Amino acid sequence: MRRRTLLTHSMAALGGSALIGTGGAASTTMTQAGEGTRTTETLLAGTKYATDVVTIDAPNDGPTAVVGGGMHGDEPSGYRAASDVASWKFDAGKLVVLPEANRPAIERGTRHNDSGDLNRKFPTGREAETKLARAIWQLIENTNPDVVLDLHSSKGVYRTHESAVGQAIFPTVVDPAPTYAQTAIETANDTVVPWYMPYHRYERGNLLDGSSPLLVHKVAGDLDLPGYIVESTKFILDPPTAARWTSLVAETLLAKHGIPRRDGRVEITAGDGSR
Repeated sequence: MRRRTLLTHSMAALGGSALIGTGGAASTTMTQAGEGTRTTETLLAGTKYATDVVTIDAPNDGPTAVVGGGMHGDEPSGYRAASDVASWKFDAGKLVVLPEANRPAIERGTRHNDSGDLNRKFPTGREAETKLARAIWQLIENTNPDVVLDLHSSKGVYRTHESAVGQAIFPTVVDPAPTYAQTAIETANDTVVPWYMPYHRYERGNLLDGSSPLLVHKVAGDLDLPGYIVESTKFILDPPTAARWTSLVAETLLAKHGIPRRDGRVEITAGDGSR
């Protein structure tokens, strides 16, 4: 009931306007035998916030995930990794990927857009606070996902540099997110983080419970869903490498939730996707 009420409010706040549409931009759907469909549409088409949404419908039924990147325009590894995810193939399930959520900030290379910090506009129990935040939240609710991933980067390293959150995965309190986060941490540390970079080993951050106005906090508080903020650092780590590490974490989490990447890097030891 709470989800339905919030969806009604968010649609009203958008004035009944279309969430996704072409708005003069191309909408493309590609279908190949045995590979399902891949559709690219535009969120908030015709506005300064217009940005691509890629929907991957695999050929077989399975769980649904939303993967986002680019909430902050100065975090390139997050939106590069999300763009990577949007190019993958899957045998089962559905992915809705928002690779560059905050196009104005990305274009300027800044954390904020004209309305401030986008990832502080998602209060639990209330409407998202800006047009772009409301559109992103409505996209998530309309998708009705089983899991949500939000890909970021940080200047420093969690528990090493003051106020830094890099090299950490922050799961929601909703099972099995804490357990799956630990699996992704171990996989990344064993697979891509070199032995000579001990300060770059991933850790688990605090649990997200809806107590702060961040997107994945709202996923926990309003939707009671597994979700994750994935943070890779910029500290002595180039953006392509950070993006590659972030992609591996995303791949591991998706596999654990029953959406393994076809020909991926992660050995499939997925959970059953149930909660």
